[in-house]
Amino acid sequence: MKELLKLLFITLILSSCKTSNDGFIINGHIEGLNDSTLITLYDLDQEVNLDSAISINGNFKLSGKVEYPTSCWIKCLDEYANIQVENVDITFESPIKDMHLNSAINGGKEQELQNKLKKLQRPYDLIYFGAVDSFMNKKYSDDVEMQNLIKRFSESQSASHEIYVDFGKKHSNSFYGLNIVYMNRQSIPRDTLEAIFQNLPVSIESTPTAKALNVYLYEKIAKIGDSFIDFEANTIDGQQFKLSSLKGQYIYLSFWSAGCRPCRMENKYLSENFDQVPDNLSIVSFSVDKNKAAWVNASKADNINWHNVSDNAGTKGKIKTQYQVQAIPTSFLIDKDGVIIKKFKGFDRNGNLIEKLKETIDKI
Repeated sequence: MKELLKLLFITLILSSCKTSNDGFIINGHIEGLNDSTLITLYDLDQEVNLDSAISINGNFKLSGKVEYPTSCWIKCLDEYANIQVENVDITFESPIKDMHLNSAINGGKEQELQNKLKKLQRPYDLIYFGAVDSFMNKKYSDDVEMQNLIKRFSESQSASHEIYVDFGKKHSNSFYGLNIVYMNRQSIPRDTLEAIFQNLPVSIESTPTAKALNVYLYEKIAKIGDSFIDFEANTIDGQQFKLSSLKGQYIYLSFWSAGCRPCRMENKYLSENFDQVPDNLSIVSFSVDKNKAAWVNASKADNINWHNVSDNAGTKGKIKTQYQVQAIPTSFLIDKDGVIIKKFKGFDRNGNLIEKLKETIDKI
């Protein structure tokens, strides 16, 4: 009995001595939050919830461990706030309304960078979200005022984004800065990207973001007029799939994810109009979801009954990077000889996608 009590005592001592080196702990408070409201910490790269908690007097605690500092959302009801999670102690304070604008977060070095960027962007973000709110709720008296609103949120968004990209380039020796660079790689000059990559600190060289940037800079990249880049991936039931197995047919290759609303709209449109797809055209939907359960559930909900594959490598996977997919959905039309003849960005909300594919094929 004494030995058992001794063991329990030692266990309690060790537990009480737990430090932030063991992982992260987020102590948070959301003003105006009802008790028993669910708060989740969502990893944007892994596409999984890292932890969740129930609010008590607006307070909550989240904990876990990350391999690298990573961008996450703290989600609550219909609100969210960006947070940089490292294996340190973090504090989070926010009113429930407009958490993405009004949260105050303190933690590690990566969060300090996000705080600096947020301060730089805030004047433009306030204009942008204010204009969007006025537009969506029709707080304008005539067409002239409506056009002014559109101009305001367009100009403020552009200014905020320019600050965002410039900040990433200036802080590319950090996890946060390099992620901004990778996400905006197509708008940054190649010599700038090469200089950034060649001067990365050792602590970042082996990260998925650095590896993806290496692929983008130094491996073959898909271009219109060039032959497609062949790849192997897994079907949703675990079978191997090779893109070259479809050579001799036209191929519509579409990159998507479960959390992308326009992607899901395209899936459902193709499913509902699948009988109109030409016999000589094969559709290949390539999921960039790292979370297989999300991929499976979305595929079932969208009734995908054509080639449905993934490398389960997430948003920084090699195949996605080689095909220069920055935003999704992004799709390619490949001819019978395996040549990329057209690239599509976004989803045609007018429901003319199949007609456009037919027209392009008929012209050939």
